[in-house]
Amino acid sequence: MNDQIKIPCMFIRGGTSRGPYFLKEDLPSDVNKRDKTLLAVMGSPDMRQIDGLGGAEPVKSKVAIIDKSSEDGIDVDYYFAQVKIDQPIVDTKPSCGNILVGVGPYAIEKGLVKPDDGETSVVVRDKNTGMKIEQIVKTPGKKVQYDGDFKIDGVPTPGSPIKLKFLNIIGSQTNKLFPTGNKIDCIDGVNFTLIDCAVPMVIFKAKDLELNGSETFNELNENKNIINRMNDIRIKIAKEVGLGDVSNSVIPKTAIIMNSDKADIKSRYFMPWDCHPAYAVTGSMALLASCKSKNTICSEFYKDYTDTGNFSLEHPSGLLKIKFDIKYEEDEIKDISVTTTRNARLIMSGNVYVKKSLID
Repeated sequence: MNDQIKIPCMFIRGGTSRGPYFLKEDLPSDVNKRDKTLLAVMGSPDMRQIDGLGGAEPVKSKVAIIDKSSEDGIDVDYYFAQVKIDQPIVDTKPSCGNILVGVGPYAIEKGLVKPDDGETSVVVRDKNTGMKIEQIVKTPGKKVQYDGDFKIDGVPTPGSPIKLKFLNIIGSQTNKLFPTGNKIDCIDGVNFTLIDCAVPMVIFKAKDLELNGSETFNELNENKNIINRMNDIRIKIAKEVGLGDVSNSVIPKTAIIMNSDKADIKSRYFMPWDCHPAYAVTGSMALLASCKSKNTICSEFYKDYTDTGNFSLEHPSGLLKIKFDIKYEEDEIKDISVTTTRNARLIMSGNVYVKKSLID
């Protein structure tokens, strides 16, 4: 008797992340069984994820679930899942802007969106956060183009540019830009800013954590004392703002900031138990909103409060650049939209097999 179930999927690199993309209808409707299925698909819990598609790093343990949208003006609904590597946990509270990059190509490939000859607009509703995103995908001859000369830092090969415009990004989980009502808070003697724009994120100054800003990605990733210190603070502040016990949740994220001589600001993004090798797109939007607000933890390093323009941040793999349009009222951000350009690559299309015994 065959004890395995086959599930259609595409394996796509989106931005600086990668993972399997599924149609919602191809996964169990029961959330518990769905999560067990995703754990089995990725090979979790296991530090090597040797028995699944996971890559033993948080940026390679992500899943996209796509469905045709019933909402007027929206083409597809996007559900993101962060699959924990070493624990049987599937976190669907956050979103991922990198995995999002592959949603447009996937929707076209699966026939959810009819392509135009030249380029195709795909309007996406991020069901985890409520964000609305328009993607412009190159489709010469009505086929998705993956090859191109557009390069993003953190990926070795160039690809076809995919433009993304993000709307409705303020208060993704808390309905507030500053969930505590403060621009700066202090816990355990450490100052920080908690901001909720595309993703809730706790931002620290490197020097307030006894870091000098020159630490490498590997040094930060292995510095569990610093990671645990930030984690303790994010758990405490999350409870204060109604996010509950986030001990096993990846939100809020954490980040550290410092001066940069290559970009507007230098930052390191944590997921939150590991340092990101590049930077999350959603994290860049949270950092932008903090930088563009006066009297936050970022104000020492960034003092440009123009309402439209470009923003760049330095991360371990290079630079990430976004464009912004902000509506201010009495010096406070009331609305913000962000545009960025990334690329994606279809790596595999077929079936993934999971053992029935793992999901029953």
